[in-house]
Amino acid sequence: MATSCPLEYSERDRLSNLPDDLLCRIISYLPLRETIRASILSRRWKNLFTSMSRLNIDDKLEPAKRCRYGLKQVVDRVLFARQGDVEKFHLKFAIGMGPSPVDGWIQYALWHNVRELELELQLPFSMEIFYVLPDGVLTCKTLVTLKLQARYLVFPKIPGKICLPGLKILYLELIEFTDDDSVQRLFSSCSRLEELVVQNCKLKNISKFEVSNPTLKRLTISYPEVYEYKHEVVINAPSLVYFKCYHFVARYYSYIDLQSLVGAYINCGPVLNSEFYDSGTADLIRGISRVQSLHLSGPLSVVLLLGRGPIPVLKNLTYLKINRCYHEGWERLLDYAPFLETLVFALEVLPDFTESIMNPPKDVPPCLLSHIKAIEFLSFRGLESEVEAAKYFLKHAQVLENLIIQMIAEQKWQLKITEELLESPRASKKCQVVIV
Repeated sequence: MATSCPLEYSERDRLSNLPDDLLCRIISYLPLRETIRASILSRRWKNLFTSMSRLNIDDKLEPAKRCRYGLKQVVDRVLFARQGDVEKFHLKFAIGMGPSPVDGWIQYALWHNVRELELELQLPFSMEIFYVLPDGVLTCKTLVTLKLQARYLVFPKIPGKICLPGLKILYLELIEFTDDDSVQRLFSSCSRLEELVVQNCKLKNISKFEVSNPTLKRLTISYPEVYEYKHEVVINAPSLVYFKCYHFVARYYSYIDLQSLVGAYINCGPVLNSEFYDSGTADLIRGISRVQSLHLSGPLSVVLLLGRGPIPVLKNLTYLKINRCYHEGWERLLDYAPFLETLVFALEVLPDFTESIMNPPKDVPPCLLSHIKAIEFLSFRGLESEVEAAKYFLKHAQVLENLIIQMIAEQKWQLKITEELLESPRASKKCQVVIV
């Protein structure tokens, strides 16, 4: 005990000696209730919370317990006492059946020139109501980041004006959209928007999903479940550099303008109805035809390649990664990527599949003859089709410099597979086989 006391005081003194602005930033990452508790540690800290510019209200209690612990009183006390603008306002709150203080707290942030507004709101599943954002959220001039996660909440038709002139990041999760016009106006009314995430939102009630924005640079559309979206999709984002699409394929893409696209990740999910996907996937692959780096994942990658519509030549594509190669069709894409330089196979195999289908192309693709310099196999189990594919690339890739194999085969087979690959004929004298 005698030796521990000086250390305890020393550690406390080091924390107390930090400047006020740094201390404020540290405690601002705590939920507001914990911030109040921290303020009683010393006289200096007593009113420190009144200078915080980042407010984190995290309600982890059940609604029935909330009144007993006086969360509303705690939050109101802090908001009444603090001074200055709000840099970030994060609210995680479960709305019950009675009156809610949420709107008042959000209005407080708006009145204090909030720059980052992050709302995680939840209603009981049995409540079927519309939640309307407080006046001013969609016309706030100071907002740079708006994140709205609202389980069981509906985003109704937006009346009036939408104007978010400073917004650069818009994140929407678990929202149910009810009409086409509000969606289009919301996305197009952000004159400086750079990143848009639409994650796990319900879109089945709309007929047209349109993202039109000249400044948008990153777009993510993600849905956890597979659903046959029968609506029309328009993506008009000439400045977009990265596009991520997860479990979201529509029947009809009427217009896609992604002329500046650099990278894309496409995971369309399991095949439900190949006729449904044929036209949509062909439209999608044509829309991203200028991409430089492409990551295809999921068994529907084969539909992207074998859809009824023609596939354009991917003249800019230099990097291609393909997951789940237990489906045929991946080899056809090589014919449409004449300038491909790096090819990666992530050989993920689901429990229902005992073999990877790695049938090499019958005719050697042009990219193997003149451009591919690196080929990588991840999770290489040493199955016959995998070994044959690796030997095929060694035999035909004339400018190949590196064949990298991440081996997960059983130890007793690794040496045999390694020797077989090292002894295989190589078209490129510069090629090195690296097995890790």
